[in-house]
Amino acid sequence: MIRDLPEVPVRHLSVLAFLAACGAPPAGDADDTADGVLDPSASPVPAYDPLALVDPFIATGGDGAEIAGLNPGAIVPVGMVHLGPDTRRNNAEPSFYHFGGYWYNDTHVRDFSHAHAHGMGVNDYGSLAFLPRDGWDPAYTDAQGRMVAFSHDEEEASPGYYRVRLQDDDSTVELTATLRGGHTRVTFPAGASPVLVFDLGRALPDVEIADAWAEWTPGSGAFEGFQRVKGSYSRRFDGLMSHFAATVDPAPVGGGGWTSRDAPAAATGEGLQRVEGPTSGFWLAFPEGTTAVDLRVALSYVDTEGAWKNHAAELEGVDFDTQRARAEEAWRARLGAVRVAGGTDEERRVFHTALYNSLKFPSRQDDVDGRYRGLDQQIHTTDGPQYSDLSMWDTFRTTHPWYTLAWPDLQLDVDRSLVRMVQDGGSLPKWPLAHGYTGGMVGSPAIQILAESWLKGLRDFDVDTAYEASLAVATGPVPQAGRGGLGDYQTLGYVPVEDGGGSVSDTLEYAWNDHALALWGEALGRPEAEVAKVRTQAATWRNLWNAEAGFFTGRSRTGAFQWDDKPLGWAPVYVEGNAWHYLWYVPYDVEGMIGVQHGGDREAFFARYAEYWQQVQDEPDDKIPDDYYWHGNEPVMHVAFLGSLAGRSSLTADASRWVLGHRYSTAPNGLDGNDDAGTLSAWYLWASIGLFPVAGTTTYALASPLFERVEIEPVPGEVFVIRAPGASAEVRYPTGWSVGGVDLPTSHVDHAELFAGGDVVVRLADEPVDWEAAP
Repeated sequence: MIRDLPEVPVRHLSVLAFLAACGAPPAGDADDTADGVLDPSASPVPAYDPLALVDPFIATGGDGAEIAGLNPGAIVPVGMVHLGPDTRRNNAEPSFYHFGGYWYNDTHVRDFSHAHAHGMGVNDYGSLAFLPRDGWDPAYTDAQGRMVAFSHDEEEASPGYYRVRLQDDDSTVELTATLRGGHTRVTFPAGASPVLVFDLGRALPDVEIADAWAEWTPGSGAFEGFQRVKGSYSRRFDGLMSHFAATVDPAPVGGGGWTSRDAPAAATGEGLQRVEGPTSGFWLAFPEGTTAVDLRVALSYVDTEGAWKNHAAELEGVDFDTQRARAEEAWRARLGAVRVAGGTDEERRVFHTALYNSLKFPSRQDDVDGRYRGLDQQIHTTDGPQYSDLSMWDTFRTTHPWYTLAWPDLQLDVDRSLVRMVQDGGSLPKWPLAHGYTGGMVGSPAIQILAESWLKGLRDFDVDTAYEASLAVATGPVPQAGRGGLGDYQTLGYVPVEDGGGSVSDTLEYAWNDHALALWGEALGRPEAEVAKVRTQAATWRNLWNAEAGFFTGRSRTGAFQWDDKPLGWAPVYVEGNAWHYLWYVPYDVEGMIGVQHGGDREAFFARYAEYWQQVQDEPDDKIPDDYYWHGNEPVMHVAFLGSLAGRSSLTADASRWVLGHRYSTAPNGLDGNDDAGTLSAWYLWASIGLFPVAGTTTYALASPLFERVEIEPVPGEVFVIRAPGASAEVRYPTGWSVGGVDLPTSHVDHAELFAGGDVVVRLADEPVDWEAAP
């Protein structure tokens, strides 16, 4: 294992105690027959290598709204470094096609760089870009002048590894990674004049390099430097402070540098000594006869000293092949905790790739000495992992609940990281990128994440600080990432249109946040008056229901509803959506929603829900956001599971299976939009095992498993099993669920019930059956 890779250390005993209290069972404690027929789901999943089922090229392409933004480069689970190719075809494509650096339709590699965002929908990162070349040409100071053709037929990727042949000079580039470093091996053909070009001023589209420098001691294979990267989000806090420390082998025998692309400096003969400036760069030339160049780069957001410490700890004394093997073992350790049997070959490949993609963000922030740059831009020290790049408006719905289920040690470290952000920066973040507040998106989603962790038994973090910070952002102004329109929200019971764009979305988000906070506060035994105030805020969603329109709509301070009778239009009151996308945005209070929207008439709700899904399936799948159900964006992610939450699981079985089959594939456009730090990928994981969490609560909707057997091992030796004998495309309708042989009465279940002990068994049929007890 690579040093400092996430493990299950002694300080996570609370996780073990929690699982023991829930009675998490060993696998295979149920009968091995079903209706007298041998049941393969009763036997443990045979051993297999999960890496063989991961395809990093899935969802690296797409067009329009179907761009997922994935890069097939090398990374270890939740690492700081994501070393991968940055590609282009020409300059005609929109810049957002390249926010992950790579687009499958491209034909040329522009560079390789050491940090990439995972499907986050805006352009950022791209630290320390480089490209191998056969000989030096002044045209190489510009990315357009040095980019080189490649073919997917000569490209390979797997967890922790990437390889491609550059066609013009026949060199091969191989990449692997550690937590804080990237390791590159370039193989040149015989007779080449090997050069590595480092462009300190090159960034991804719409990303600026504000400051940069690099320095090399002549005669040495070591160099160091710095870039301040200002991307779409990082410019909101004046840029990423990206320091690097690097070595090359063999040592260069020449090179040169430039400070301006139009006037590159002459070669220095002995080698580069120093360049600086936001348009600077350098090249290193290697001895005649060199056929392989080894490049090792460590990053740090603290300083170059930290980068060198990271380099010494993770990159020195290890050859490329050993480093690759360590990266692969890191992936096996994480991915191997989740095992499935059954389903089709494609479903298993999509599942394991989704499992892999759910671990590319968040990103490790601390150096090996424990130092990290906080949200106050000051240097702090931690004795545990510090994570950032938390796209929480996206990930609170699927990714963090998945961590709680499958990798609770990781979720606890995320909770602790959020607490440190509060201590460093003064308030809970919405969307922290590296070491800065961005204020991205809406609501206060960290509340759901922290509340759900605690409510599900993960409590080994500073709960008092976390709760007080959550209460502060819900009830008053805070230094960073506060709630817009909070005063009106509290006095009027909704955010009015006069407070700016997104007023409906703001109100619905705040209400969901506050529902989670009220559950948490009540469970903690907080004062009743305090909890009651938050509970009142959690009910504000009701105040924007426009019965005449049949949707949640904007409302002015006078109380008048504003509605243009265009439910498919993207009105300013909605964030990234329309009235249909936000129609059922209250999954935590489905009974209340049915009462408000249909006067308590459950059948009327089911009728509108069924009609809605017919509209969804009739709409063409194209490159623009879908009108009714746009799976590529977050507001609808729970909608397929409302059938089960309302008491008719057959509707959820049809809806969730349709989304699984029509919005995911093994193709380059295999996701329906931005993966948003693994959010879409984690949705697939949940839906395919037949569960879906109601974020910020302990409730799960019961759905329709794809696989006959699922084994999840959150800690060694404790295996949670879901069995669905005979599950197939046709056999998808639940006729009952049981836990440890005890039948569940409804098609939704509490966390404690689900982990009461024994296998979870789902009985399925090929026709719908109303098995749930009446609500």
